[in-house]
Amino acid sequence: AEAQAAAACAIEHLNAGRAPVALIANDRLLTRRASALLVGAGVRLRDETGWKLSTTRAAASLMALLRAADARASTDEVLDWLKLSPAFPPQAVESLERRLRQRGVARWSAVPLDWRGADIDPQRTELQAARPLLLWLQDTAAALERSGQWAALQADEAGRQLIGVLRLGEGAHELDGLGEAAAGERGAKARWPLTAFAAWVRDVLEGAVFQPTVAGAPQVVVLPMAQRLGRRVAAVVAPGCDERHLSASPEPDSAWTAAQRELLGLPDREALARAEASAWAQLFDGAPVDALWRRHEAGEALLPSAFIDGIAPRPASELLPASALPAGGTAPPAARAPALLPERLSASAYDDLRTCPYRFFARRQLRLDEVDELDAEPDQGDLGNWLHAVLRAFHEARGDDRPGEDADRAALDALAERVALDMGLGDEVQAGGFLPYRAVWPSLREAYLRWLWPHEAEGWRFVAAEAEREQRVGRWALYGRLDRIDARRDAEGGESFVIDHKTESRARTEARVKEPMEDTQLAFYAALLPEPRLRAAYLSIADTRGERDEPAKLIEQTEVLAARDAIVQGLVHDLDRVAGGAAMRALGEGTACEYCAARGLCRKDFWTGAATGDGGEP
Repeated sequence: AEAQAAAACAIEHLNAGRAPVALIANDRLLTRRASALLVGAGVRLRDETGWKLSTTRAAASLMALLRAADARASTDEVLDWLKLSPAFPPQAVESLERRLRQRGVARWSAVPLDWRGADIDPQRTELQAARPLLLWLQDTAAALERSGQWAALQADEAGRQLIGVLRLGEGAHELDGLGEAAAGERGAKARWPLTAFAAWVRDVLEGAVFQPTVAGAPQVVVLPMAQRLGRRVAAVVAPGCDERHLSASPEPDSAWTAAQRELLGLPDREALARAEASAWAQLFDGAPVDALWRRHEAGEALLPSAFIDGIAPRPASELLPASALPAGGTAPPAARAPALLPERLSASAYDDLRTCPYRFFARRQLRLDEVDELDAEPDQGDLGNWLHAVLRAFHEARGDDRPGEDADRAALDALAERVALDMGLGDEVQAGGFLPYRAVWPSLREAYLRWLWPHEAEGWRFVAAEAEREQRVGRWALYGRLDRIDARRDAEGGESFVIDHKTESRARTEARVKEPMEDTQLAFYAALLPEPRLRAAYLSIADTRGERDEPAKLIEQTEVLAARDAIVQGLVHDLDRVAGGAAMRALGEGTACEYCAARGLCRKDFWTGAATGDGGEP
């Protein structure tokens, strides 16, 4: 609001024929906001304070290259560079990023070789060896040229200044001796590692000020308060005149004590206060002045600066008239999109429809979802994925062999290490976060084997792991990936067993089967195997040390065949209604809303509390 008021004051002066207007930069962030509003309104603005060259897009492009070139670069850092480099097709970079986020690869060194582009690593490795500063400048310019960033820098005003300040183009030989002097070497070229060169570039860009040029005479000039002296302006707008940003007794901007400042010849608090008061007095040099301040910042009350204490303020409503908005929230949404209805559904997709139709609309019809973090700490989901991959590799290699207890333990341990490395959970970053889960591996392994051996003794044999199945139900196709399928034969014939591994809390797994018709997952999996003799269960593998419960427990859905028939019938009915244009309402009930990815889209936190009907069925 203060930035809007400052921009409104400047425009009011310009409309009255008073130009140029001095915009005083007491608060840098506030001034940038007001400047953006003025430029957006078509005002010609010159910023004499400038801003650090390091904050420009050109500097971000160069630093992205240097960060990506590091041998220890994270996946995020390499992706940032690829997105800024015209040499790499955006579609290929987007596809690569999607795969990396699904896999959760935090370090570029852990990215599979067949996923990397042919030109990515060669361009990175060319900037990893130490070299003298002169060669760094020449090789960096060549790397920018190869990645397509050089042309973008030359086309940008800040980019051209960056090239000149760093001597990436002509004039590189002017810095030929800087490396030797900095390293304290004589008679030999100092070799700077990449980290030292990147730090030098960062310091140079931090010390350079970028001032964009303005075509024509400026209408608004941004300048510090002390530079008002001797400037001919028609009006002055001074935002940020509160006790924090315009203090009558400013704090010295260093850690020196009063005695040290005196010895160094630096101004003390009294000298700074006199200079501030003199600069304030120079504002009133025959031109009208608008001084603005805020009453609150970050939840704290603010007072006006002592310089304007006692002056009667002009109401802000004269510049920014208030507009009345009706109180109240929004109604729960109810979308209709039959044309976007997918014809293939997974168990999780149908569970979304049953839990909240609007979630199904957002995630399955609009295909919106949260973006996976690349550098997130390993969590329970990583443990589950790791355990699933280990057990799959174990059974696929073992088959129907029974090598013995010791051989089974050794095979599982070897596979656990190999799979952790393949999943990127063994690198220097993820290994530490995954350590608590690896610590419980011996107990999980023993729990699984203690369940497996009696299970096999009952005649069950492993058939498939991570088995992909598809089944048509009317016009709809159901598909899924089953953790495990076992089978056996007895006097009554063949029988199949669908088993889904769970590493969540035991109580949550047991709650899934309490109401057979409410559990979507096992009933949906059973629909993918339309066999007359079928069993389905969750195998809960949890660390239950200190508890009396067994660490591996088979939690069976005893009414899975009835649940299978009910879910098939309900699925066809629900999807036919959606295809017919039924409203996809946001239910907003239960714990499903607490961690829903579509919560921001349905705006549940802003509902009025009473749904308004629109003619569709609930």
